[in-house]
Order: sequence, then C-alpha cells, then structure tokens
Amino acid sequence: MMKIVFFGTPEFAVPFLDCLYNDKEIEILAVVTQPDKETGRKRILTPPPVKVKAQELGLTILQPEKLKNNAEFIELLKGLKADFFVVIAYGKILPEEMINIAKYGSVNVHGSLLPKYRGASPIQSALLNGDKETGLSIINISEDLDAGDLYLLKKEVIKEDDTYESLSKRLSAIGAIIIPTALKDIKNGILTPIEQNHSKATKCTKFTKDDALINPKNEEAEKIYNKLRAFTPWPGIYMIIKNKRFKILKASVMKESLNVKSGEIKAVNKELLLGTKKGILIINEIQPEGKKPMQPHEFINGFLR
Repeated sequence: MMKIVFFGTPEFAVPFLDCLYNDKEIEILAVVTQPDKETGRKRILTPPPVKVKAQELGLTILQPEKLKNNAEFIELLKGLKADFFVVIAYGKILPEEMINIAKYGSVNVHGSLLPKYRGASPIQSALLNGDKETGLSIINISEDLDAGDLYLLKKEVIKEDDTYESLSKRLSAIGAIIIPTALKDIKNGILTPIEQNHSKATKCTKFTKDDALINPKNEEAEKIYNKLRAFTPWPGIYMIIKNKRFKILKASVMKESLNVKSGEIKAVNKELLLGTKKGILIINEIQPEGKKPMQPHEFINGFLR
C-alpha cells in the first residue's frame, strides 16, 4: 500500500484527490490545504474546495497558517511516514526542509509543458499567448519554483474556443487519471527523473483585476479575444465607454474586413462590432456596469440608438 500526503486547495485539485482516494493501492494519510478564507461582500468564512471534498471522503485535514519555520507541523509530517507528498495547486511553496520528508520525495503536477510557463498562471498564459498546445508536467519538487526534474509530460491540444474554465477542467480530469499510475511507476523505478532544459524556461505571473481592462485602440482583436479566453471566468475583461465600465462576456474575431474605426463600437447587420488596433471583435454578450448581461440586439437598442 502506497501512503501519501495530499497538498491542494482549489477546484483544479479536487479530481486528483478523488482519483487517488479511489485507488485501492493508495492510502491518503492526510490532506493539507490552505486555511478557510472570507469571501463575497458579506465576508463569509468559506472552506477551499479540496477541504470540502476531503470532509466528504472522511480524510484527515490539516490547514497550517504557514509552512516555513513551522517545526510542529514538520514533525507532524515526519510522523506520518509517507511515501510521497503529492502537490496539486496548493498555492504555497513547500520549503526546502519539507520537500524530502517523504520517502520518495514530493511530486507536483504543473499545468504546462515545462520548462515553459513556470509560475502561478500557466493555463491562463497559454491562452493569453494564443498557444495551440499545452499539457501537464509531473515533476519532482525542487527548491526553485517549477524547476524540478521531469517524470512525465502529457500534451493536450488547445481548442479555439477554450477558456481558462474549460481548459483547466480538462487538464484536471486528464491529470487525475494519470497521477496514480505515475506515482506507482516512480516508486518502482519505471519513471526516472530527467533534468529540465533550464535555458528554455519561461515564467508567468499571477494576474489581477487590473489586467482585465482592454484598450481597443492599442490592442488587436485577436489579442483581446485571447485575453477574454484566459480571463474567463475571472477576472473577465472590460472596456470603458463614456466613463462607464462595460464587461465583454462572449466574443469572437471577425474574419472579413469592415469599416469600423479602432475603439469604435457599432451595429452592423444586427451584429455588435468593436473596432480594434487591428481587426474587429464581434461582441456576442456584454454587461453594462450595474446592469444584467445583454445580447447584442438589447445593447444596440438600449445604448446605440
């Protein structure tokens, strides 16, 4: 029986936890997740998705406020005598003193084909840059962020209409299926670690609400569309029209060329079009500030007439 400690926090990690739990050759000794956080306008204390799933499965849950210099927590982990620490979108970096506690080390599943997109937003970055392919990397955790040796790469095609929501769900489902076998193969020496090509490493950062603002006069339609894909469902994208915020919820890039000036929003043949620095964006759903989402004809009747 393989014994593991699972580290994870968001919805992305839940399918991994579920598949590992349902493998009869794996025992989950404990689930480590981030502390509950206040969410929403009412600041309601809310558990992370992984905690909710762990409670459902009846697993031991640990929520340390910090990892580094936490002697009590480190001693607790040592006492568990795990074969692996499995880290899936935990949200905190494991300190060096913790990485090698488990017998076979700490294994991480990262949402890119490493060494590309090391950092906090690999899936969003792939969409933002218009990549046609991405995937998952199973690595041995090292002191440097996402720089550990590679055990396995799993490629996945990015669909033209993929958003962060759809692509992350698909990658999560794929990873959940392969992680139990990967751990067994690592333990049995079938999968051996290979050093990453560090000279080809690229990094990505965490996005904020400030990244959601678009400027059609300075940005191309394709770039805006990719930003919409990357930032759906959060933080979304918006533009300023007459000092008001308009959130673009659904859109596509127009193939043919029409006379729409950059920064101009106009109705053409019942379509709502946005002129950009290069190309035209077809707006399929838009939400004015303080109002409900609108279809193009509703926006045209309410704001362009």
